[in-house]
Amino acid sequence: MASSPLSIGSALALLLVTSTAFSFSSSAATDFAVGEPQAPPDPAKISELVQKLGSGSYRARETATRALARIGVPAKVELLKALESSDAEVRYRARLILSEVLELDFKVRLEAFIDDVHGKREHDLPGWQRFREQVGDGPVSRRLFADMVRSEPALLEAGELGGQYAGAAFEGRCQQIQEGMRVPGRQAERQVQVGTVAALLFVGGQNKVDISMPAAMSVTNFCYQQPFRQAIAGGDSAPVLKKLVGGWVRRDFASDSTAAYQTMMLALQFNVREGIEPALAMIKDGGGNPHMRQYALLVVGKFGSSDDIQRLEPLLSDQAICAQQQIAVPTEIAKEDPTNPKAMKNEMMETQIRDVALAVIIHLCGQKPADFGFQRVQPNSTVLFNTATLGFTSQEQRAAALNKWQQWRLANKVPPAQP
Repeated sequence: MASSPLSIGSALALLLVTSTAFSFSSSAATDFAVGEPQAPPDPAKISELVQKLGSGSYRARETATRALARIGVPAKVELLKALESSDAEVRYRARLILSEVLELDFKVRLEAFIDDVHGKREHDLPGWQRFREQVGDGPVSRRLFADMVRSEPALLEAGELGGQYAGAAFEGRCQQIQEGMRVPGRQAERQVQVGTVAALLFVGGQNKVDISMPAAMSVTNFCYQQPFRQAIAGGDSAPVLKKLVGGWVRRDFASDSTAAYQTMMLALQFNVREGIEPALAMIKDGGGNPHMRQYALLVVGKFGSSDDIQRLEPLLSDQAICAQQQIAVPTEIAKEDPTNPKAMKNEMMETQIRDVALAVIIHLCGQKPADFGFQRVQPNSTVLFNTATLGFTSQEQRAAALNKWQQWRLANKVPPAQP
């Protein structure tokens, strides 16, 4: 059954993601040799050869295929156009040639990039200009980008198309990786390598690239795998990787609270300050469930400053419950006989959004929540505080903590939130 023609952009995205030949490997089996980049021949000749890909003569089709392959990169534009031909044979052969032409094109450009150790020349590798603007063009940045190109040349090429085309490539690549991770006996593919994760973060960090929630979740999961975690924790590329994560965290996920929550958790895990942007947006809009909003507050507490206090104070009236747990508390009997079975009793400690907000505000003022009545608070190096320890066992305790903060605020002239 003949497939329907595609637009140039969507066809290229599909080609780049699904082509097994386009992988910088020598395993692609073809019966023609692709020529090295050269001065473009007559455009009319290239167009004529492309038309012959659909000839009724098998010999003519084969001759045209080999001729276009020998021409190589200069034939790329016409071959891209051929991807939307109404003739299935033309589309098939154009795609076959393009997979090899694009691979050679990438190899040549990447070798030139790597050889230019000191960055004295301009390079047209896809995404390089935007990459160096985002993270810099020092030696570490260049090495990481070269790794990204080796790992994901197709994705980077498609990423330059933007919009739905880059989105189709992004979605397809995430799906490929996920499928590879599920194949029995292919343990190596279950660990996504740094170059691949970096490329996905870089391409997906653009707002113009359409990304579904499942694909976004996949990228988040890839970031938590060992290769990337180790690299961002202490390798020489850690600062560059953090900038890429920052770009991913800052992208607009169309007010999707789940995506915003995931990016905030990435920011907390990898100490990426850009996480404060989705956190403040969630706080302002009142989005997400209480579990998500508590972490938005913790992100602001970790990366924010006293300038953010006024944005948080409206949440001091938010009674949504974040956590509940039974705790043992001493009774009056404990003062006289600590060993008495009745010396302790169980009470419910409840953490509400307003409790987390108050603890974070106190922290942003340079004070310790424990000094304001948070008797069981436990600091956490990753998420600032363990939120389950920020609760109270009674409304009286909660009111007393808030009152102490209000007195401190007045005494230290901290301006209240504006209505």
